[in-house]
Amino acid sequence: MKAVGIICEYNPFHAGHLHLLDTVRASGAETVICLMSGYFTQRGEAAILPPISRAAMAMAAGADLVLELPFPYAAASARYFATAGVDALQRLGADTLAFGSERADLPAILQAAKRTTEADFAEKVANGAKNRGDAAVFFDALGDDLLSNDILAVEYARAVQLRQNKMTLFPVLRVGAGYRDGNAEQPYPSATALREKLENGMDICDDLPACVRTEWRRAVALWGIAKTERLGVAMLARLRVMRAEATDETADCGGGLLERLIGAAREATDYESLCRAAATKKYTNGRIRRALLYTMADVRYADLAAEPAYLRLLAANERGRAFLSKSRKTRTVPVVTKQADVAALGALAARQQELSAAAESLYSLCTERPVLPRELAILPPEMC
Repeated sequence: MKAVGIICEYNPFHAGHLHLLDTVRASGAETVICLMSGYFTQRGEAAILPPISRAAMAMAAGADLVLELPFPYAAASARYFATAGVDALQRLGADTLAFGSERADLPAILQAAKRTTEADFAEKVANGAKNRGDAAVFFDALGDDLLSNDILAVEYARAVQLRQNKMTLFPVLRVGAGYRDGNAEQPYPSATALREKLENGMDICDDLPACVRTEWRRAVALWGIAKTERLGVAMLARLRVMRAEATDETADCGGGLLERLIGAAREATDYESLCRAAATKKYTNGRIRRALLYTMADVRYADLAAEPAYLRLLAANERGRAFLSKSRKTRTVPVVTKQADVAALGALAARQQELSAAAESLYSLCTERPVLPRELAILPPEMC
């Protein structure tokens, strides 16, 4: 393995993430590349800390290069998230994709990925999703005993297979707590458990790997903990003046969900009550939160279907910079260090820059400490 990519959120960076990085490095990786979510995550919620701070933690834990997985892919469902991530890493020049897995059974993951491309699979998922959440029907249709955290593993494999690229898949057995395990009192607590402690006003610094604690303290002192609920009033205002037929292309809002959100906004008083009022068996909590975010940022289905036009550099050490220099003539996705670099990349890049700016602006309203959008985009001189 020469250049190993990891698609990640680090929200927050925990012991399981460190285990994956350590395993990749011990397996002989020359360059470890983290393609990390920016301001919002797959659940459609604000990341706890801005990307520059989470990138610094990744570097402290052993990454060589951290690039931003662009919005809106970073906040998308598993298929869009995985497809964009695999596409970006392959075009960047990574030869291996490493990821955590509940079973780390590569033959089973590959077989499940192949199954997702069969016609009756899509039909079963579409029919089942009418009455149940997306994740449940996904595994029902697979007919396999893969666990919930392996949805991404299957989607990574599917993206590699469909593109017929030569990227090697390297599943690493997940250690410690399960994906949704809420018990933080163990050596490898889940991100879910750590976020729940934060929600309860508890300090999680001592629960994080020692190598990232200094950056965690600095970042929390600077930004505070970001919360999506701080967008609640803005979301209610937006929905209460909307007409459903005027925005029928809004991503994740199809099948009547946008109409439901508009109706729920007239009954809700804040973000959480809005999510509760819109909830049904058909729409998962994540789907509702993504739909709300996409409505605010005006994300369209076409935006999710497009490939990433560029990647933003967040952090690099000497090995990371050497990789960027060596791959300059072979990679097919541009890497930018400042937003002004995007101007020469064409219309698709301009649209993605517009969406990135929208995400940045929305996130600035989620932070605990008042901040202007441009302040979030300022990169430290170097993070090594």
